[in-house]
Amino acid sequence: MIPLGLLLAVPAAHAAPDAPDDPAGGSVRHHVAQARQFVKNKWYDDAALEIAAALAAPGGADSFDAHWLGAQIYYEVVQADRALVLAERAALLAPNAETREQATTFATFLRSTFGYVALTAPQAGMTSRLQLECTSIVFDADLKRLINKLALQLREPTALPRTLALPDGEYLVNGVKVVVRADTTTPLALEMRQLGARGLAALQVTRLEVAAGTSVLFGDDVDNLRTGGAFELALTLPVGPVLLGALGTFDLRSYAAGGNEFVSDPYAWGAGLRVGRELALGGPLALRPSLGVRYGLVPGIGYACDEADGALSCTPLSAAAGPGEVEIYAVGRAITPFAELSLEYREAGRTTALGVGVKAVVEQHVGTVASPGEAVLFETPDGTPLPYVATPASWTATGIRLLANVSFAF
Repeated sequence: MIPLGLLLAVPAAHAAPDAPDDPAGGSVRHHVAQARQFVKNKWYDDAALEIAAALAAPGGADSFDAHWLGAQIYYEVVQADRALVLAERAALLAPNAETREQATTFATFLRSTFGYVALTAPQAGMTSRLQLECTSIVFDADLKRLINKLALQLREPTALPRTLALPDGEYLVNGVKVVVRADTTTPLALEMRQLGARGLAALQVTRLEVAAGTSVLFGDDVDNLRTGGAFELALTLPVGPVLLGALGTFDLRSYAAGGNEFVSDPYAWGAGLRVGRELALGGPLALRPSLGVRYGLVPGIGYACDEADGALSCTPLSAAAGPGEVEIYAVGRAITPFAELSLEYREAGRTTALGVGVKAVVEQHVGTVASPGEAVLFETPDGTPLPYVATPASWTATGIRLLANVSFAF
């Protein structure tokens, strides 16, 4: 492997000189100098445009600088076929043995490393997002970097036909296997079902998702509940064009239980289902809006109670006229519809990869407490539960959950 930094370190003095008074030569030198500056800033696409302008200018066809720098830049933008042509021409234009050897070595490397895939669609002029995945083991870190860079490029709408320059190996393009051999062009005709949203939907894979963050509930019935931690474990599976998820949740939250006393209850579990659709935003980013419903427990629903005939008659704290003789804090049970928006980064858009992201959830709890039920009062010496009746037994709350998410696609 020839590192780009080493190649760009070749001093410009080795280039074939352009006459100082030649306006054409000055134009070529200007574009080459601008391209070098863009390379320093790692703006390779802009640098490639400057090289194209330099080669098109009068005298550009005989400029060693333009061809030698251009070969390296086109290598960086993963156009090895174009880089090879420029490297071979640079070897012919080299002003001395040292630069000729470097250009020849680079051309030999490109020819012996890269092959080509000629992608075609069922109809001319079609555009589609493409998903490229290398299924071979790539030991060279720089080649692996270039493969990932090309994979990210292809996640943008790509006009077909298109020729891909790839290191020797085996790949999947929109799920279709192709074997790339160095210095060889392999045709690959993609069918209609393998293109567009339909093609990418077919590549969705099962994901295990782990999320953690915070949650807060709003409403008169839950104003004693404090902001707490939120945890979620989900398994997401593709079902046609949508993603179906089964999830379990746990909230680590405390609630005020009269005065300055705060109580934590471990029974804040939930489970549910969601259905969503993944939308590619470009590169490795994807947006997934989802709708779902969850059943769960919400401890800490407060009631003010008065004793009557050996039982407690209870009213929600939010509606009670006074504090009552005692207060109880029941475990609410709720059906919770929710809307979720998830933003995920998955490296190179690959099917088998680690993804990281964030998600926001807005949920509406529609719940009840057990009524009639039994409550154990701290003041009762023998711990005998007292029956109670809650009127009303229903409660509602609106919740917001903000989570960081890690997904493992397999």
